[in-house]
Formats: sequence, structure tokens, C-alpha cells
Amino acid sequence: MLYNYFVSGTGVVDVAKKIADVIVRKFNITGSVTDLINNLVFKLKVIYRAHDGDFSWSDLGGAILDLGQLILTFVPAGKLTTIVSALWDIATIL
Repeated sequence: MLYNYFVSGTGVVDVAKKIADVIVRKFNITGSVTDLINNLVFKLKVIYRAHDGDFSWSDLGGAILDLGQLILTFVPAGKLTTIVSALWDIATIL
């Protein structure tokens, strides 16, 4: 799904919502996640634009790392194992 977003430019909000769902589930976040989704949408667009629309499978590792850094800004007290587990689940959205 994420790869399809990067190669087709569609579905960014759906991808962001799926990633946010993983984060909410893994870190037991309660309340509104609108800011998180908005930040994910922005981050996905930045990652996409950085490659001028010529996104390949090899670029996904960097995208996942960027998303990991974004997660750390929202949940800095998360355990490393939980963060890695969340990133694994996000990677499987691909």
C-alpha cells in the first residue's frame, strides 16, 4: 500500500491512518490522533517529493526510518522493543 502511494501519488490519507492505527495500538494512545495523522500525511508527502516521483523499493528503508523518527517525536518515552515492533507493523503495510 505504501509503495503504491509513492509510485501513484494517491491514498496518502489512508496510508497515514493505517500507520496511525498501528501507533495508537502499540503505544496505547488515547484521544484524538488528528495531529499525528496530519503529521504523517505531511511526512509522506515530503518523502515522496524528495524523490521527484521516482520512488523505488530501495527508498522504502529510508522512508521507514523517517517515519520512525516521527514516531519518536510523538512517543519519546516508548520502549525500544515497542518502537521496533511498531516499525515492523508499519513496514508490513507495504
